Amino acid sequence: MKAYRDPPLAWKKNCLIQTTPWSPCSKTCGLGISVRVNNDNGKCEMRKDRRLCLLRPCDKTVLRSIKMAKGKTCRPKLQAKKAEKLTLSGCTSTKKFKPTYCGVCTDKRCCVPNKSRMIKVSFTCKEGSNTQWKMQWITSCVCQRKCNNPGDMFSDLRLL
Repeated sequence: MKAYRDPPLAWKKNCLIQTTPWSPCSKTCGLGISVRVNNDNGKCEMRKDRRLCLLRPCDKTVLRSIKMAKGKTCRPKLQAKKAEKLTLSGCTSTKKFKPTYCGVCTDKRCCVPNKSRMIKVSFTCKEGSNTQWKMQWITSCVCQRKCNNPGDMFSDLRLL
């Protein structure tokens, strides 16, 4: 999985930069969090880094409406039909987003991110405060046999 591979080692100001791979998203649907540890900072100290992740919507009807080509067992990605604001703990993103989601695999494989990049998302909260989060922006997904979360609510999803 390219989205979770180890980055190359690098030296920076007498510090060997070390970074763990990103963890799988904490949620199989809706907004979740993934973490990694790295020491790419002025003190060369290992610190936890967090980012938001959004693998797919929780509304199963979205995935059930996917049209699968005849003879195909995988529809690895789909894009949201319209741009919408993201919500996180009572906060709403200042911009609308039209994310790419990981789709479905009908042959017992799991659909996971293959390539992604990092974006910054600004949120405005009800009490008037603002916050900014890094977020995984999926560019492609792949169906694979190794499933990180056997309890995934979408693992039993079948196309009609």
